[in-house]
Amino acid sequence: MIIKSIELLKTQGELFLVVTSADGVKGITQCNARMEHLISLLKGLVLPHFLNKDAREIAMLVDNAYRLNSNYKYAGMPLWNCIGTVEIATWDLIGKTLQKPVYELLGKPIRKDYGVYISDWNREGDPEKIADQLLEKLEYTGAKGVKIKVGGRMQNTPENTAQTRRYIPTLRKRLGDSMVIYADANGSFTPEEGIETGKLLQDYGVEIFEEPCNFEDEEGARRVTNAMKKMKIAGGEQDTSMYRFRRLAKETVYDILQPDLYYNGGILRTLQVSVIAKQYGDKGIAPHTPKANPLIAPFWQVAALVPNLYGLQEFVYNPGEEVPTWHSAITVNNGLMTIPSIAGLGIDFDPAIWKTAVNVIG
Repeated sequence: MIIKSIELLKTQGELFLVVTSADGVKGITQCNARMEHLISLLKGLVLPHFLNKDAREIAMLVDNAYRLNSNYKYAGMPLWNCIGTVEIATWDLIGKTLQKPVYELLGKPIRKDYGVYISDWNREGDPEKIADQLLEKLEYTGAKGVKIKVGGRMQNTPENTAQTRRYIPTLRKRLGDSMVIYADANGSFTPEEGIETGKLLQDYGVEIFEEPCNFEDEEGARRVTNAMKKMKIAGGEQDTSMYRFRRLAKETVYDILQPDLYYNGGILRTLQVSVIAKQYGDKGIAPHTPKANPLIAPFWQVAALVPNLYGLQEFVYNPGEEVPTWHSAITVNNGLMTIPSIAGLGIDFDPAIWKTAVNVIG
């Protein structure tokens, strides 16, 4: 299953990585927003380790792209995001060649669907209005939970604190006691602020508090985790090292690990994190995937397989937003996302979009 070409194409305002075999089968993934800043790294360091290689050796190809030619000196999200993007497209190629969903090539699927929560990124504004917007999204999707933002994103001003203290009681009152609520701080708080905010959140029945402190502050995050008795702390979105994930799990820096499918290097490495989480304290994982576009596809493959997928999973819905017609529909029904059973990653693209694609690499 020889990889004869790898192209980076731009169409529909997005970048796509297309891996083509000698037999003409194409594996495709949309690229995340980080890729446009990483093109030279992708082209110069990563693609040579996959071109003209056998796609069936995918685990070795991923390792080589990290280890050989001193590539490891670039280790971190930029390198692993490039490797992960190629890995994910290659799995699509393998699945399409064998006419099987990727998850069937990696293990025995244990679920066909999963429950979702609706994400909201609004850190400012009238809490009543934000609650109204969430209620509209919940009514349309049937989702049983929401995730809100607290703090100021890697900072926390007095205004941010005041907003959080207004927002949380209002939201709980408007959504009702049975609604699942998660909160994401995006590293906004000092450990002391994280503990104070965490106690407020758990008093109002928030179930997961994500990334309370700067992601590099392991000791600070551990302090917040240890201080919470009725709420779980989650993190790991920014992390790309199996050694670090092992430490985060073993030392219970977080209760739930959240690797990003692309940042962390692809599907295989996300499955590794699942094993690590289960090994140390039977922890859960909730991979970072705030998407309602083709970027969600590799998450489906992981969700079908891992026994420790924790809680509701992320979904984005904005009423009135135009739904793209250039890829197969990604929809939630009665709060559930069905995992597609079609070959490859589960996304079909309109062939017409490639006629106007601009070649960036390849």
